Amino acid sequence: RGRVPVADYRLVTEAGAGKSCYSFCMCPGGQIVPTSVDPEEVCVNGMSFSKRASEWANSALVVNVDPGELEAAGFGHGPLVGVAFQAAMEREAARRGGGGLRAPVQRVTDFLEGRPSDYGVLPSSSYRRGVTGAALHDLYPPFITDALKDALHKFDQWLPGFISPQGLLHGVETRTSAPVQITRDGESLESVSVQGLYPTGEGAGYAGGIVSAAVDGARVGR
Repeated sequence: RGRVPVADYRLVTEAGAGKSCYSFCMCPGGQIVPTSVDPEEVCVNGMSFSKRASEWANSALVVNVDPGELEAAGFGHGPLVGVAFQAAMEREAARRGGGGLRAPVQRVTDFLEGRPSDYGVLPSSSYRRGVTGAALHDLYPPFITDALKDALHKFDQWLPGFISPQGLLHGVETRTSAPVQITRDGESLESVSVQGLYPTGEGAGYAGGIVSAAVDGARVGR
């Protein structure tokens, strides 16, 4: 017997049209924090303190994207199209948030119905920079929005209540993994273009989270 532990979950599903969607970095009893590197861009992430004692839980919902889709959607061409897409989404999130690193948010129910959450009192948020009720359903390209909607309905079947007016979507988390990968030798793991450089972990494109980054670091270190 004892205190009931905080809720945790991990969800993954196919989301139609060759897409998949999964929950990422689920933070029970946690909070949403800014991870922007430019005051004109908004990017968020999640974390939990050791006691996991806050009243909120959060996780990212991640959809796979293909460079060809981004090129067709007008985000540029070439190996840096993913970087251009990131920047465009973060700038638009900052605009919809209203500045000052405020995050644009939308009720889950409004997201599914295509209605901006710019009315009434919003559910509470752990994001300390402040939030602005906005529209996220038309922020992303349709192939991402459609996948998110499909996944949300499936997640609600598995966890009834996942779709709720109390659920608040925050925009945007665009950095679950690097949009580029620095090429390294398959045996030595050294950069193929810069002697003595060993690209490692998330930023180099070889990990997508704390554990996988640590594993890659241990591998390179050996």
